[in-house]
Amino acid sequence: MNQNLFSLAWNETVRSAYWGKSIATNIGLGFLALYFSATFLVLGLAIPEILTKDFPNDDPVSKFNSILLAYFAIDLIIRQLMQKLPTVSFKPLLLMNIRRPKIAKYLMIRSVFNFFNVLPFFLLVPVTFSLVAGAHSGMATTAWFLAIFILIFSNHFLAIYLKWRFNEAEYGFFFLLAAIAGLFAINHFGIVDLSGGMGKLLDLILVYPAFSVVLVLLPVLFYFLNVRFLLSRMFINMLSGKQKEETIRDYSWLDRLGENGRFIALELKLIWRNKRPRSVAMMTVIMLFYGLLIYRTQPGHDVPGFAFILGGIIMVGMFSISYGQFFPAWHSNYFSMLMCQRLTMKQFLRSFYMLVTVISVVCYLLTLPYALIYPKIIYTHLAMLLYNLGVNIPIMFWVGMYSKKRLDLNQSSVMNYQGVSASQWLGALPLMVGPISLFYLFKLVFGDPGSYVALGTLGLIGILFHSIIIDFFSKQYRKQKHQLIRNYKNS
Repeated sequence: MNQNLFSLAWNETVRSAYWGKSIATNIGLGFLALYFSATFLVLGLAIPEILTKDFPNDDPVSKFNSILLAYFAIDLIIRQLMQKLPTVSFKPLLLMNIRRPKIAKYLMIRSVFNFFNVLPFFLLVPVTFSLVAGAHSGMATTAWFLAIFILIFSNHFLAIYLKWRFNEAEYGFFFLLAAIAGLFAINHFGIVDLSGGMGKLLDLILVYPAFSVVLVLLPVLFYFLNVRFLLSRMFINMLSGKQKEETIRDYSWLDRLGENGRFIALELKLIWRNKRPRSVAMMTVIMLFYGLLIYRTQPGHDVPGFAFILGGIIMVGMFSISYGQFFPAWHSNYFSMLMCQRLTMKQFLRSFYMLVTVISVVCYLLTLPYALIYPKIIYTHLAMLLYNLGVNIPIMFWVGMYSKKRLDLNQSSVMNYQGVSASQWLGALPLMVGPISLFYLFKLVFGDPGSYVALGTLGLIGILFHSIIIDFFSKQYRKQKHQLIRNYKNS
């Protein structure tokens, strides 16, 4: 029976229309997988030398063991964002003579065949042979490797269970981020040495190899938690109806803005009620912490000028770029109906412009605390805010006119290429590479401060003439709207 279920899943994948249309995407993802595999392999080969050089007074194996806690925490977050849930079209299976526990267990077994479970071994195998095996016996090395193997799959099943739960909880993912950040702070400030505790646990396994067998209880526990969760929800009536009551949000306060406010409310409802745009909003919040990575340097080393441009693009303009790249495809499911409503294309474009402007300004204000590290962030991020609103948004309008594919709003946006066409790839180049290229061009003439002023001035010009720009694109969209309707209908 399990063999038949796996065969069904494979046929479902290769016979889908999306599989045939996305061969190029699958090839690209294959090269991406090879890149990350090679990166982990090189890192695994380099770790022994890095640990010996940077921590000469510590046992390199113990130091590596203590670092693994941070790896598993980051891995858990990445799995929440990128790892897909082990789903299959099991509604027809419930109508057949197949027991629900067998379906649930099949889903969990199927989930094990995941790239995120294979990737760590490209790092782990070189470390095992070049670092651990050289200092410990074969039995201890095998037990240590088995313990890491068990922890990887424990993280796998834990990530799936949390993701099931977070799909039912509006803010669950943010609570996870807060919890991990809190544990990091506790460890960083020495309140409790969590990483040291992890290191001592793995060190203990090297001394007492039989202790690794106890860790098997972890993946078994998380496995049965997932099975129990699936069994509690695997019913026809729950699949055909909504899993939870829809929370009604009041956007009546936007009525003060007239028709524009009504369409802004429409955008907000779309973001709140659908998984894909909501995940874009979540990534925007996460990327506000990107400055902790790029603005931290070694003493005596300055941050290069382009890093402030990159930080401004990612932290201030992340929502507008990620959300704007797919404008107006967010409305593709009902675009033809929307075009029949009592609205003008100008109102449609203006409401999007106003929404993106407000969110970008809020993101700019939230990044101001980084000025405590580098005061110049005040004006560099301001320059990127102006550039984003004055230059990038018109580019998004232009790209949107050639939108060709309908979007599935019920899927996550991370590692999801459904609805992505050549226009999105080509449109991303001027949005991301454009300001960095202009920065270096202006730098040759005006120097660093002058280049920021020049970028901000370009954006300010676009903001001052935004009404003219919106009028222009509203005429172009009216000419293009029937083509957009055909594109969305045929995709």
